[in-house]
Amino acid sequence: MRAQFLGILVSRGLGSGLQALALIVLARSVPAASFGAVTAVIALVGFLLVVTGFGMAAFVPRARALGADDDVRAGLRLNWLSTAVTTPVLLALTGWWAVEHHAPLAVALICLSLGLERNVDTVLGVPIADGDARTAATSMVLRRTVSLVVLALGIVAGIDPVVAYTLGLLAGAVAAQVHVRLRVRDLPGSASAVPTGDLARRGWPFLVANVAGQARTLDVPLVAAVLSPAAAGLYAAAVKLVQPVLLIPQSLAAVVAPRAARLDPPGARRLGVRLVAALLGGGLLLVPFMVFAEQIVTFVMGPTYAGSGPVLAWTLAGLPFFAVAAVLAALLQGQSREHLVAVIGTISAAVTVAAVPLGASLGGITGAAIALTCASVLRAGALAAYALR
Repeated sequence: MRAQFLGILVSRGLGSGLQALALIVLARSVPAASFGAVTAVIALVGFLLVVTGFGMAAFVPRARALGADDDVRAGLRLNWLSTAVTTPVLLALTGWWAVEHHAPLAVALICLSLGLERNVDTVLGVPIADGDARTAATSMVLRRTVSLVVLALGIVAGIDPVVAYTLGLLAGAVAAQVHVRLRVRDLPGSASAVPTGDLARRGWPFLVANVAGQARTLDVPLVAAVLSPAAAGLYAAAVKLVQPVLLIPQSLAAVVAPRAARLDPPGARRLGVRLVAALLGGGLLLVPFMVFAEQIVTFVMGPTYAGSGPVLAWTLAGLPFFAVAAVLAALLQGQSREHLVAVIGTISAAVTVAAVPLGASLGGITGAAIALTCASVLRAGALAAYALR
């Protein structure tokens, strides 16, 4: 598991670094309000795609690890169908929203790119469950490299930065689709052997858990709704700097669930204790970045985003707890306790969605960041109470 985790971590870390670089280029090229609009659309569309994904992104790798070939084929088919139906609807709604609120119309392209990417990530659950980190690594680096190259070429050519950025996202997603279709094909099993209703029912706990985890990303659109797009831009400028670090728990979770499915309860508990200790201990490395958060934001994102330092500091403070929650949720799912994860996830999602607007209304963008960190602490504590006892 260690070699697979390191392989996925390095590739996703590189991919996330390239993605963060693209966001930095965009942030320094547009007003804070435009940056806030782009990041808010990314968060909201990404959340809605998870809601309509039936939990297959987590269901498929677990089914593959258990050798349930029919479930794997049926899960991939359901994911593709849901993506094909949902994406055009989101495209139309986002285009309408952009026109009504005088936002860049190009943000509608985000729906196409994220729809393609979510399908790619679900298919990649197959090689990950097989212990193949190379395919997922190549996919991540490929899509982010293509996106950054298209963005850079667009800006050099004088294209509007938002248009160049969204075209880059779309080009990267298309490249990832081509790659994954060439690498993952001719799978055993029959999709028609599993009724869609039965598949949706069994995927329900995974869906709830995924939605709960994704609810954390609603912070940017919630800040935009309570305060303003410009405030959301200031908030997002700090939050997005943390994005590469989020790849550590996400990479761990990708390999923990299949691994936990093969362990007995005592073995899974020991694995959980080691992971929690490592993640909380590693959080101490973030303290210097918290101290110099304001200087980091203004140096990287530009003087337009001055004042976002406290947001970065509080976001970094919550990272270890977000990591613990992500990993323990994957461990419990691997141990067939997905219903428990779903219940905890539902409660934590409700807390997050309620706390962030309240924090924003009371304390501005810093209050929103504090609320998000508190929600992460509560979710991590609840999951640890069940996973480690």
